[in-house]
Amino acid sequence: MDRTIALFGSDPALLSSLRFALTLDGFTLSQEAKEPASEACLIIDQDFQGDGLAWLASQRALGNLSPALLLVTHPDRALRASAAALGCRLIDKPLTGDELTEALTDIFADRQIA
Repeated sequence: MDRTIALFGSDPALLSSLRFALTLDGFTLSQEAKEPASEACLIIDQDFQGDGLAWLASQRALGNLSPALLLVTHPDRALRASAAALGCRLIDKPLTGDELTEALTDIFADRQIA
């Protein structure tokens, strides 16, 4: 089963730690993802390009229907609603526990069933 992930973020330390942790968990990370349409799952930091959710909205407008997870800090009701409208699951930062890994496992399990 393809468990490829593309990371989109502006913080090199966050990206580095995510790459390390997700690789240990058995996921494959695309190298320098430029074309997210081909990726199995997108992980986007809320601060990516100033507004990660707006970036995801632009990807959706281009036809990218890849599953997406948005890493956020203290999301408000409006952000939650916007993310839901884009079919995006929110993962709270700081990342503690296994919430990110569990969300990815669910996404890839659903894709295998479909």
